[in-house]
Amino acid sequence: MPSPAIRYATTSDGVSIALAVRGEGPPVVCMPPLPFSHIEAAEREPGQRRWAERLAQRAQVIQYDSRGTGLSDRAATEFSLDAMQRDLDAVVRRLDLRSFSLCGFFNAAPAAIAYAAAHASVERLVLWGGFARGTDVYLLPFAAPSAATVAALWDQLTDTAARTWTASGAEARAMAEFFRACVAPEAALRAFSAAREYDVTALLTEVHARTLVLHRRDAPSQRFELARDLAARIPEATLVVVPGEAASPFSGDIEEPIAAIERFLGLRSDVAEHLEPAAARVEALTPREVEILALLAGGSANKEIAARLGLSVHTVERHLTNLYGKIGVRSRSEATAYALTHDYR
Repeated sequence: MPSPAIRYATTSDGVSIALAVRGEGPPVVCMPPLPFSHIEAAEREPGQRRWAERLAQRAQVIQYDSRGTGLSDRAATEFSLDAMQRDLDAVVRRLDLRSFSLCGFFNAAPAAIAYAAAHASVERLVLWGGFARGTDVYLLPFAAPSAATVAALWDQLTDTAARTWTASGAEARAMAEFFRACVAPEAALRAFSAAREYDVTALLTEVHARTLVLHRRDAPSQRFELARDLAARIPEATLVVVPGEAASPFSGDIEEPIAAIERFLGLRSDVAEHLEPAAARVEALTPREVEILALLAGGSANKEIAARLGLSVHTVERHLTNLYGKIGVRSRSEATAYALTHDYR
């Protein structure tokens, strides 16, 4: 599939935003994972190109660079939630999109949530590595070093980020080069500082689009409780946990996550096992096991479950062992993900 042509949109505050469209079908707008976005350089990065081409087999995939990054206006370095929504709105207006699905990955997730809460044109929302409150991800404030210090540390910082993002050493080296092409060091620091201030907690219940929250099971940099919180608080949300260690959706095995997205967006007719209705998967669970699974999904510890149900801790542990086998999981976190995915809350 040839690389798509680059177009431009202009925001309400006069910022030039680069965008590209590929494929035909239902429109899917992919917000850039600020600050690492460069739609032209991404065409040379195998994982990102493979992901976009795969989704474009069944949909119209719309990608763009946020202000301050990639081919968009690099001089515009305001990265507030409002600014990120202005960038998205410019793309939507440029393409005259009346209804569409929206993907928000990592730092783009809060802006995607805010936009979906305010616009009924967002029919479906996909979140990956998302969060509602920036301080849950960035625990400490970002320092304000000199430009020279930031530049001196830039290679080290991007190398570290790339190793976290990807599944292998070879991928990490290529990804680090991609990161350095996306954004200037000072602008990247501003973007991360801005993301720390994001807080859309109050907007979660206002998102009425059907929502898919995706989480990589073994990615050390992704906190499961943040995905679980989004899925629990957005009214029409489903949580799906996929295998793998890479934080990036474009790294490692992309088949299962992208198939989950395709099914969620109605682009495939087959039904994933982890998206089947609860009744199709849990017929063998006893009523007591169902009670325990629901309490587990609510965050109760074994001792709390035992007190709530009038059981011994040993009995609760035995029930958990049995239900783990029945629903095909190996740990408490996987059982929690399964319970939330199938609406056991």
